[in-house]
Amino acid sequence: MVADEILLKRAQDGDKAAYGELVRRYQDKVYGLAVRMLDTPEDARDAGQEAFVKAYRALPDFDFRSGFATWLYRIATNTCLDLLRRRNRERCRSVPIEAGANGADNLRDSSPGPEETWLEQEKVRSLRRAVRELPENYRLVLVLHHYQGLGYRQVAEVTGLSEKTVGTRIHRAKKMLKERLLGGAGDALSDGKKNVSRISERRMPVI
Repeated sequence: MVADEILLKRAQDGDKAAYGELVRRYQDKVYGLAVRMLDTPEDARDAGQEAFVKAYRALPDFDFRSGFATWLYRIATNTCLDLLRRRNRERCRSVPIEAGANGADNLRDSSPGPEETWLEQEKVRSLRRAVRELPENYRLVLVLHHYQGLGYRQVAEVTGLSEKTVGTRIHRAKKMLKERLLGGAGDALSDGKKNVSRISERRMPVI
């Protein structure tokens, strides 16, 4: 498989097919991030498309000082936060996503019977609702680390936070989940005011 860096250089030279391959590689991951940060699959798809458009426009500014995935996550994160701000200003109530909206979210199917399957689905829905109810600054680091599989260091690079702050926020996010989920469903995650600030893009500006 051709390395991301090679495809990036080709894309910077105007090769749209190379960028298309990068989109195919990362579209599911970007969607997975967006669908957990936002409330509906429609918003998640819109945010994902917008993030890839922004990344394409910013290709000339990419300087290879970080990996493409880290840079793309930063753009996608900011896109989601911008959408959340717009939604908060409009004070629209969104429809919650349903289990199975994304193929990456499929439940583990032990299928012992309809009652146990329903209970498992309810557990997943409750966990998703609890994650969506977290303040955005805690939800973000939890989604990046637990659902997207980023280590503390990479989460710190995406968000501009220190690794220590990332660890603290993830710990507090899990604690808040356990408080919201009676019965300790927050254990499924292994390892006031919403104060949301735009993630610094530092040396990689997005147009």
